[in-house]
Amino acid sequence: MIVPGRILPGLLLTLLALGCATSEIPEEDDGVRTRTGEGATFWTADSGWTLASGGAWGEPGKVRLEALKAFEAGAYADAMGAFSYLVDSPAAARMRDLSYYMGECLYQLGRYEDAIEHLKEVYNADFPSPDLIDKSRRRVFEIALAYMRGRKTKDVLWVFGVTSPEYGIDLLLDPAEGLITENPYLSFADDAYVEVANYYFEQKQFAESVPLYDNILKMTDKEWKELAAFKGALAEYYQVRGAVYDENKLLEARRRFRNYLQQFPRGEYVDEVRGKLIEINEMEGEKNLDIARFYLRERRLRACDIYLRLVLDRYPNTLAARAAREMRSSLENKEKTQIR
Repeated sequence: MIVPGRILPGLLLTLLALGCATSEIPEEDDGVRTRTGEGATFWTADSGWTLASGGAWGEPGKVRLEALKAFEAGAYADAMGAFSYLVDSPAAARMRDLSYYMGECLYQLGRYEDAIEHLKEVYNADFPSPDLIDKSRRRVFEIALAYMRGRKTKDVLWVFGVTSPEYGIDLLLDPAEGLITENPYLSFADDAYVEVANYYFEQKQFAESVPLYDNILKMTDKEWKELAAFKGALAEYYQVRGAVYDENKLLEARRRFRNYLQQFPRGEYVDEVRGKLIEINEMEGEKNLDIARFYLRERRLRACDIYLRLVLDRYPNTLAARAAREMRSSLENKEKTQIR
């Protein structure tokens, strides 16, 4: 499609805003080395493919054996050329592992988006090899991480490379066809949830990270549970703008921090959690102290005293409690002066 001239500058600005970048994982040369010879087709590491007379690939069974030699030798462009021929041949129905080998070749050549399509064919079909299914799923997981971490860019208009962590996240957790969404009991499912949750957390998208950390807590694998309990609580806490505005969030953060201490009394983050609970008490104490100050300004001394007592009873070790004691002492002194 030809893009009108007046649209192109705007499109370029959009791409720049998205973040054009150079991929750490470039696409390698995928040219197939071929020459014509005599007799049957064969492959060598030095010369690549020597095709049968007339430049034909020849008998599929023989080509497959030679292609696997190229694959094992790491000559992925040469191997891909042969696999592409085989997948369009009548023999393809008998070679059901071609999707795996093509996906792996494309992965090794840095063509991740093309690789994904072939790897998905392996685990979305009734494939005969559990080993290749597992390898394909793990490879898609690795590809997703490369996009999430910005090591691989997504092609736009076949020219621009744009960092696209969201593309990696969708590969794993898309509601319709995400790898982990469709296969929640994979051995690395918890690793996937941790990666995505941590990505959202680091991007300060705390609300998005919380349910992912909660999913980890529900899993049987214990490797990431302590981290998930801590960061889930921290993500709730970081959404709090203030005790007045987000009281429910503050209470939820406190509940999560307390749950962490109950589940992991000697955990790695115990000191940080206790520090956050102190901060929450300070915020709650200050909120109630402000209410007491309001009633004092309104000369409603009984209501003021109720909130001062609340601060002293619930948050006795806070700065707010110290201020509350001073206020009560001042009020008591005024009462004594008035009586005299």
